[in-house]
Amino acid sequence: MTAPRRPFTLAVWQQPGLCGQPDAMIDRLAALLDSGVLGGVDLLLLPELWTSGYFDTPAVTAASEPADGPWQARMATLARRHGLALAYGYPELAPDQVRYNSVRLIDAEGETLLAYRKVNLWGDYERALFAAGDTASAIAHLHGWRIGFSICYDTEYPETLRDLALRGADLVLAPTAVGAEFPLIAEAVIRVRALENGLWLAFANRSGEEYGYRFDGQSAIVGPDGLVRARAADDEGLLITTLDPGAIAAARAATPYLHDMRWAAPEL
Repeated sequence: MTAPRRPFTLAVWQQPGLCGQPDAMIDRLAALLDSGVLGGVDLLLLPELWTSGYFDTPAVTAASEPADGPWQARMATLARRHGLALAYGYPELAPDQVRYNSVRLIDAEGETLLAYRKVNLWGDYERALFAAGDTASAIAHLHGWRIGFSICYDTEYPETLRDLALRGADLVLAPTAVGAEFPLIAEAVIRVRALENGLWLAFANRSGEEYGYRFDGQSAIVGPDGLVRARAADDEGLLITTLDPGAIAAARAATPYLHDMRWAAPEL
């Protein structure tokens, strides 16, 4: 397995959402990009259901759109204008009118590199609102890095990241909407997932409240050794970290779980 060819600068933007206001959310992003603070960043990761808000069924329903819908087009335009890749969550309305909790990775030319539908839906709320995806994330290639997706609850299953690691992922993007009642996800689970698979993990959580439900924040960029390279608090925060490609080989040499493993999960 060859290492990525160059360092990769990653940003994670944690913020409270605006339920049912996709245009206002994209306006916020445009202002951030116009500020120049992300100059030199290769990829900006945003949280789960970023365009729509999370705990508001009418808002999610109203903001659902096809993969080539108008809000998707606005995101692609921003990626092209500012020359960086964007990864974000949104409610996808498929041609058969089935709704999915989806994420996209758009490159600096505005082209979709990777799309994924959440496989492991959390609780009655998500299961009433979305259909479950039935396919594991593919692997996208960006600047020599192999990138996969895992949405929120997916990341809590060890099989998700192990599958991506075995298929060659260097970096997993995890858009998330974890509530404040689950602090161990940000404190411990994501660090273990990175360590046991020897890969970089970017965890982009929501912050603030929606209708009395408080999100945990604590977004993080975790190295393949399980050490946190950058961490947000519980309010708005912007993390920017340059990922060292050599850290992957070093971590896998120190903790050779993938090499020494004598059992592997079946393909999803």
